[in-house]
Amino acid sequence: MELIQIVKISIALSIFWLNSPALPQSLNITSFAPTPQSLTAAGKPEITVNFNQPIAPATVDNRSFSVFGRWTGVCPGTFSFLNNNQQIRFIPAKSFSVGEWVTVGLSKAISSQSGEKLSTSHAWNFWTSVERGSFDFERIDLINVRKGGEAMIRTYGAYAGDLNGDGYHDFVVPNENVSDVRVFINDGGGGYLDFDTYSLPNNSTPSTNEGADFNGDGFLDFVCGNISGNSVSLFFGDGTGALGLPTHYPVGNGTRGLCVLDLNGDGSPDIVTANRASSNISILLNNGDGTFAQSTNMNTAASGETACAAADVNEDGLTDVIVGSFNSRDIVVLLGDGNGNLNEFSRTDAKGSVWMIAVGDMDNDGHVDVVSANSRQSQFALLRGNGDGNFSPAEVYDVGDFPLAIEVGDIDGDGDLDVVTSNFSSADWTLYENDGTGTFVNPRTLPATSAGSCAVLHDRDRDGDLDITGIDELDDLLFIFDNTAITTISSGPNQFGPEDFQLYQSYPNPFSASQSAATATITLPFSLKRPTQVKIELFNLRGQRVAFLSDKTFAAGNHDVQFAPENLASGIYLYRFSSENAVLTKKIILLP
Repeated sequence: MELIQIVKISIALSIFWLNSPALPQSLNITSFAPTPQSLTAAGKPEITVNFNQPIAPATVDNRSFSVFGRWTGVCPGTFSFLNNNQQIRFIPAKSFSVGEWVTVGLSKAISSQSGEKLSTSHAWNFWTSVERGSFDFERIDLINVRKGGEAMIRTYGAYAGDLNGDGYHDFVVPNENVSDVRVFINDGGGGYLDFDTYSLPNNSTPSTNEGADFNGDGFLDFVCGNISGNSVSLFFGDGTGALGLPTHYPVGNGTRGLCVLDLNGDGSPDIVTANRASSNISILLNNGDGTFAQSTNMNTAASGETACAAADVNEDGLTDVIVGSFNSRDIVVLLGDGNGNLNEFSRTDAKGSVWMIAVGDMDNDGHVDVVSANSRQSQFALLRGNGDGNFSPAEVYDVGDFPLAIEVGDIDGDGDLDVVTSNFSSADWTLYENDGTGTFVNPRTLPATSAGSCAVLHDRDRDGDLDITGIDELDDLLFIFDNTAITTISSGPNQFGPEDFQLYQSYPNPFSASQSAATATITLPFSLKRPTQVKIELFNLRGQRVAFLSDKTFAAGNHDVQFAPENLASGIYLYRFSSENAVLTKKIILLP
């Protein structure tokens, strides 16, 4: 070819590329807030996501940009589009509970103004902050799950979602021996009265469970895994606290663990189960309407897969699955690819037979960690995440005998995740305090009657601190533990310490306005070891003082103050005892 022809061809190609339209740019997320795994988000956190190019607002709604609280459920809110539509800002329309695990998910339905779809879905988790609480708990109620005349029904597993949208946590419990699910509606004061029963096929043995909005109607639904039925059962909620008839989907044998996540990035929650008997996991992909395709079973390198949890362990914006095994005693990481697939990535010795796991940033380094209930070893293990999908060697802590369950939450409100295990054979719960670095100290024990089987950390009465609802599966009882008062002591001479006074629980508590005139007052008892000036005030949960009850000097000894709450609305109040350098608070529940 002559040189002149080569030059002409080169010029023609240059003109072609210069006049051709630019190749479309992929739509990607550049930053987002709140910070993943943080524990400091407000009850109504501002959620922002920034993109590398303007997005099309019409593609953003509560399905493509979902915000979900584990107990609060679907969170509606207001979207605004800033910075030339390169930022989405979401303001929640309702408050999350304190200490709640929140999931934000962006699906691949979001597109740019030029029509480019989001290159991959993106999800992250954070926790809402907790007010300062105590590590001391008082059992204030014991609730029977059985119907009259029933023998042991073996209540095991619980979900504390707000099924009726009133802002309070209801309680859903599966019962293995009678193959049903029972729903306790919160009375608005943190208590549970009667229950409704929803049946499953005989010998289903329902156990592991979770809540989500599977059909996209904005209401909480409930799913449980059935040990003997080799299936999962899905109940749709109607937003009033009732559940519909269940739909059953086959999975592997001996389902012991269950987690919910959007595996394929379509904005609909999918389900993964851990099946101990068949030694595999099952993946059920949502069709987008709350129905599910036939499950896909997957073998892992582990043996006796028993527990699973969902979180982004390698920090690529895609939710992964962590599996705990009972037989091979390890933790396996399965990385999600955003298209509905899981790929085994790492395997770490858990140093025990894993019955249940929980996830969160235990050492405040920004990475997802795992804690496991190692049943046969009577220990729990901490495996620290490195942010790349790997975990450090397990660190173990002694707990009660044969722990079946483990839960994490900021119990004392100091900005780190504490641990509670449910110990079957020793019939108790073990609480460990986190020192902020992932080292656990100051173990405490709460007694059950026959078996410590499960525990849920949640703000049951919505007073700003985390309470514990425990389950005894042999006696079929709910143990209602209240986070007790916080004592604040100021330094200085002649310090008045907690040993010098005692503030007792008010009575009657809860107080009902429908009681007779003879019991129409509330009594606040306390005792003093020396003469002291005492101020007692009543506050609502907004911190506003609603009653001034006392401000005078009392002699040493036992005392009480009475007041009639006739002008107060139903709800939860705090009465505060102030004396010299000490402050102590307790709760009052007023019912209609």
